[in-house]
This record gives sequence, structure tokens and C-alpha cells, in this order.
Amino acid sequence: MNLSIGLKTDRGPREGQNQDSILGLLFEGSPQTALLAVADGMGGAKAGELASREAIAVIHEHLVDRGIPEPGDVPERLLQAITTANTTIYEKSMLSPDMEGMGCTIVVALVIDDVYWIASVGDSRAYLMRGQESYQITDDHTWVNARVKEGLLTPEQASTHSLRHVLDRALGAEETIEVDIWPDDILEEGDVLLLCTDGLYGVLDNSMIRNIMLGKSAPEAADALIAQALGMPARDNVSVVVLCTD
Repeated sequence: MNLSIGLKTDRGPREGQNQDSILGLLFEGSPQTALLAVADGMGGAKAGELASREAIAVIHEHLVDRGIPEPGDVPERLLQAITTANTTIYEKSMLSPDMEGMGCTIVVALVIDDVYWIASVGDSRAYLMRGQESYQITDDHTWVNARVKEGLLTPEQASTHSLRHVLDRALGAEETIEVDIWPDDILEEGDVLLLCTDGLYGVLDNSMIRNIMLGKSAPEAADALIAQALGMPARDNVSVVVLCTD
């Protein structure tokens, strides 16, 4: 099975720095191994940008620079990478008043041959597109999603709630972090993995995202998603990483 990647980020209409950071690569000498990651920063001034950039750097160090994990080691390596990123961001947030409140979301996908793993903290999402169907893999770590799970809000109410962007879990917010890790699953030929920030899914619903991507290469899909989100118009920085299989 062949893998291809498309990735793009745009500041959108939001003033200031783009606080999103992205990563998408195929491993040299191992073209059927891919690493994808999206981080959405939060915090004043340049703090959010620094947090998301730091998270991506730590992910790269742990999962690329230190060598490709063996399949049996992937969950532990993902956990180590993300918890290290949390510690790094948390400690840097203590160094200066300008960095206070610094943090970010993170969602990571690692693909080895036809197997993939997903890990996340926050509300950046991973989707699987298979045929005509679209599946959200990750859970949003937000105040409103917790209320939906408790039965206090409907999904429709949550989508327009004034607190829908309030995170209840993010890298750097606390000294320790709980990481969601989804166990290995199989990719089929024609499947597409999409990682994105809330700047995308906040303005495009699942069916729109799926329809935009149908029949496109990974780079084409990334470009089309960003263009469509910006035309809605987008309200935030917008970032996507797309992996296509064939």
C-alpha cells in the first residue's frame, strides 16, 4: 500500500501569529511509515505559537530522531512523547509572565505498513474517511463534550454553546496530563486519515469535509479543505494534515 501526505496551515482572519503547528512526513527508507501531528496553541502574545511549536518538536524528537518505534512499542512511545511535551511546555510557562497560560492541543497519528495508532489531548481531531463514510476517531476534551457525555447537553446544543471552545485538557495546563491513545487498527486501500484543528471542523461539518476530499490527492485535499474553510469564513487559524492510501 502506498502512502501520500498533504498538509497546510493558514492564519485565517485571526489577528497575530498563527498558533497552529503541523507535521507530516514519510520516513526515509521506509515509505510505508508515516507520522502526522497537529497542535493548536493557546495563550497570549506568542505563547500559543511557542507551545504548539514545542509540542511538534518533541514529537519529532521522540518518534523520528530516536528511530521508528517497533509496532509493539508504539503506544508507550506515543505516551512518552506527549507527556514529555506536556512537561516541557508546562515548565516553560513558569519562566516568564508572558508565557503564563501557555498550552496547546495535540493529535498524532503513526502509520506503519497498514496499521495506525492515534493519540490526542485537547480538541484537535483525527478522522478516518472510508468509502462514502466519515468517522471521528478522537474525543474532544472540552467542557461542552463532557456535558454531552453526562446527558446535560445535546450535540446540537454543544455545537453552538458559548463555552464550546473551553478545553478541559491541554498540554502545558497542568504538571501531569492524561493522554488518549487508540490501539492499533487497520488501514484499507483507499482510506484517508485527516488530522485538523477546530478552525476546520468548526466551520465545516463531517459531510462537507468528506465531500471536499473525495477523489482528490492528499495535497489537493489539504488545499481544498483550507480554501473552503477560509471561504465560510473561518474564525480561527486553520490546519490540516491528510494521509491517503492506495
